[in-house]
Amino acid sequence: MRRSAVLPVAIGLLLSACGGGESSTASGDTADSNQPTIAVRSLDSLKFDPTAVSTAAGKVRIEHINEGSVVHTFVLEGQDFKLVDDGNKLIELTVGEYTFFCDVPGHREAGMEGTLTVTP
Repeated sequence: MRRSAVLPVAIGLLLSACGGGESSTASGDTADSNQPTIAVRSLDSLKFDPTAVSTAAGKVRIEHINEGSVVHTFVLEGQDFKLVDDGNKLIELTVGEYTFFCDVPGHREAGMEGTLTVTP
């Protein structure tokens, strides 16, 4: 069964109609359309799509979209950064190469990891 984006959108519209002020993400960060966004999808074939992404140094919003039917995570190695299933969060990144992976037991070992390159 594929997850639908309709329910989260409907909930967001309902919450914003109830008064709300600023919109926020699943992590509680204030939404800011000026931030670059990296979107990575998790698949039940135990792969990320794409497996290689890049961005400029600074604040970046990382969006994790679970298109599978089982739980997947997006963990940025060496950082205090983890998204479970669907979600997004801001992070400040410096120049370098980072490995991202799914920390569900057996998923990384099966090849569920990728590379994030941060340029000046």
